[in-house]
Amino acid sequence: MDIFRNKDAEIQISDEDRKILSKFFEINKDYIFGNNFYEYENIKEFGDIYEKYIDDNNLRDNDIMMLFLAEIRYDQLAYKVGANTNRMRVKKLAVYGSKLSDAISKWYYESKIAYYVPRESNHELDGVLLQNKREREASFKEARKVIVK
Repeated sequence: MDIFRNKDAEIQISDEDRKILSKFFEINKDYIFGNNFYEYENIKEFGDIYEKYIDDNNLRDNDIMMLFLAEIRYDQLAYKVGANTNRMRVKKLAVYGSKLSDAISKWYYESKIAYYVPRESNHELDGVLLQNKREREASFKEARKVIVK
């Protein structure tokens, strides 16, 4: 299992759960990328589609799948209640043109992760990252000396 960081907590998500989410997003990608999820009706319909997927696949007992449904429904109600408030307008601008809500994009990108590399067990990667850091710092030192006219 891997740790999936949500803004409020860390949850454990298994590879199996990630595959289930990935399959759902793949099946519904045309709907997902063809609609604006900053509109109440679209996020409500998306929640209905996801809830049907849960029911069709007998996933009501899966806490991770139900957590995603809860986040969709939370977003749905938040947009309905706060659709005309300044808070909602600021949230829309912060996404830089994306049509996906924060909750949906977070879960979508999590479903696309193939696997995590444990940090403590990959010494070769640590060496490469350290070398990259040294080269970057050296490049910054050289760049400070350059005068642009």
